[in-house]
Amino acid sequence: MTFRSLALSNIRGNWRSYGAFFMSSVFSVMIFYIYAAFLAHPEVVSGRLLAAAKVRQGMVFCEYVIVIFSFLFVLYSNSAFVMTRQQEFGLFSLFGMTRAQLRKLVLYENAAIAALSIGAGIGLGILFSKLFFMGLGVLLGMRDTIPFAVPQQAVWATAGGFFLLFTLISLWTTLRMSRAEIADRLKASRKPKGQRVYSRWLAMLAVVCLGTGYSLALTLNESYFDLKVLLILLTVILGTYLLFTQFSFLFLRLIRKRAGIYYDRTNMLVYAQLGYKMKDNARVLFIVSILSAVILTASSAVYMLAVAGQYQEMKTQYDNVREVIALTMFIGLFISLLFFIASGSMIYFKLFTELQEDRAQFKALTRIGITGDEIRKIVVPQVGVIFFAPCLIGIAHALVAMKALDNLLHLSNWLYSFVVIGVYMAMQTVYFVVACRGYMNRVLRGAAS
Repeated sequence: MTFRSLALSNIRGNWRSYGAFFMSSVFSVMIFYIYAAFLAHPEVVSGRLLAAAKVRQGMVFCEYVIVIFSFLFVLYSNSAFVMTRQQEFGLFSLFGMTRAQLRKLVLYENAAIAALSIGAGIGLGILFSKLFFMGLGVLLGMRDTIPFAVPQQAVWATAGGFFLLFTLISLWTTLRMSRAEIADRLKASRKPKGQRVYSRWLAMLAVVCLGTGYSLALTLNESYFDLKVLLILLTVILGTYLLFTQFSFLFLRLIRKRAGIYYDRTNMLVYAQLGYKMKDNARVLFIVSILSAVILTASSAVYMLAVAGQYQEMKTQYDNVREVIALTMFIGLFISLLFFIASGSMIYFKLFTELQEDRAQFKALTRIGITGDEIRKIVVPQVGVIFFAPCLIGIAHALVAMKALDNLLHLSNWLYSFVVIGVYMAMQTVYFVVACRGYMNRVLRGAAS
């Protein structure tokens, strides 16, 4: 068997784990191509689409955001996936595969995923760019639809940019695979978990930081605006980090002291394992909560700014203001979708990184009489907390931010904000159901074997 065939068989065998990484990468490529195709569209380049010319600089900035975010996201996803295969790499090493050969195998796998992701992403981008142009035409109130085009510049920029991105990440991943890491992989799942250490003072500091940030946001005005915004960002980010890394453990310890709750049915197992999951996932939950706040705030803010822009248009009679607003809303929508896919995928990857260890734990529980239904009652709350805790924190941050923007603009339009929150929660619920079902099926199969 050659390295190429071994890499392809590994991808087929681990497709459930590779699937989320692959689909997220395809989505990133597709969004980048659609933006690049619009910027390179003959109607935009020639200046015949006036509104596009006015927001062109903003769209170029969004392209850079997509590239940077895609790089960080693919890097994290790849690292998380490598962690799920520690024992597999350990077995390859035990059977005589050298470090250079293992690196070569990983490079072949990443090359195959990169080629498939780039090809599928550009193909879907070409397919959906027509819908993108049609939607823009409706928003801009154009009589004639924007003609369909496949700019070669956009195709090569997308293919070349993401090929370089995947190459850099593959090289970085293989360089991290040292001999010591390979030797530890066979016993990685048997390493004991550390104690859940936290500080009461830091837990209280989380509450103080969030309270301070929220108070500053709700009283935000034009005086010392830049300084106040900086303080709000610092206190809210620090408070959110401490909330997951410190306060969550204090909260779980308080629950343990409530015997009526803690010892009710399977709650003891739920809260005991949840504590370790929060410890392992605290940083990911922090990042996802910030991303959730960005998604919701950006989506709602774009609409509120559009309302303010329409009001300004009535006062000043600026030409094409409505078109610029429509394009801005469309851009914000796609960036928000990218962030949503990335945040959900980060939770998914982290969840399945711990799958093998969780299988062993639940298999041990079945030997002492725990049934499949009881395992479900343990798993669903744990996975639910991992998925929805950062969403709820992000929603709280977004509502405070929207209230601050509402005060600054002297507007009051909360209906759209709640619609955005409702859509976000619905999408997150679908993501949760799909991930939880797949995770549950694999846990139950492992426990029964």
